[in-house]
Formats: sequence, structure tokens, C-alpha cells
Amino acid sequence: MELIESLDLSLNQLNGEILPSFSDLNFLNHFNVSYNNLTGQIPTSIQLQTIENLSYVDNHLCGPPLTKNCTTKGFSTDITNNGGSDEGSKVNWLYISIVIGFVMRFWGVVAPLFFIESWRYAYYQKLNHVGRKLYVFRATIM
Repeated sequence: MELIESLDLSLNQLNGEILPSFSDLNFLNHFNVSYNNLTGQIPTSIQLQTIENLSYVDNHLCGPPLTKNCTTKGFSTDITNNGGSDEGSKVNWLYISIVIGFVMRFWGVVAPLFFIESWRYAYYQKLNHVGRKLYVFRATIM
């Protein structure tokens, strides 16, 4: 097996780590393990580090040639993000956008109905009108 030149294990629902013995494959030109559930660090070897990044897509791998660095604490950091974790920034922006959306919706819709009496009356008259139409529609169907 040391003379193998091409190995495509993509789309096989593999899980676990890439074995360190793969670094002994000196003649490996093509290696693809994309779309599996592999985890851990990519073994260090000249062949595996020169394989293009698309060969490792949709896994939980880290280390060269990928931009995710492996750390000893069990979480990975992104080299392109100055060592910061990418997941943390996504979660924070999600919560911030939810809060901003809530505040804008409240002050843009609810607050005018609360503070401006003419808007409040018009709103409740419209709701009453729609309610009557729904009642008549339901009564005619049954």
C-alpha cells in the first residue's frame, strides 16, 4: 500500500481521525476525504500537506493545509481570523441582530400605537373591520 498514488474516500460517511500511517504514503498524488465526518488533525507529511483544501471539505479537520489550527485545549482557531474562533463571532452577531431587530420593531410599530392616540384608534378600527369580515366569511361558508 506504500506505493498507492490515488485514494478517494469521499462521500463514505467515515468518522474518526485520519490515521497517522497515511503520512507514510510517499507516492500519494491524489487524496480526497471530503464529505465525511472526520475529526482531528491532518497527519503531518509532505504529501498530505500539499493536497488541495477541497479534498478535506465538510469534515471537522484542522492543521495544514487548512486554515484551522489545532490547539491542545480541544478547540480550533482560524488563522485568517487572527487566531480568533469563528463560531463565537457568528453567535454574537446573531444575538446582536436579534436585539436590534426587536428594538427597531418595537419603536417603529408598537411605540407609535401606544403613544399616538389617532394611530391606536385607526389600528383597532381596522382590526375590528377585518374581524367582522372574517366572521361573515366563516358564517357564509358554514
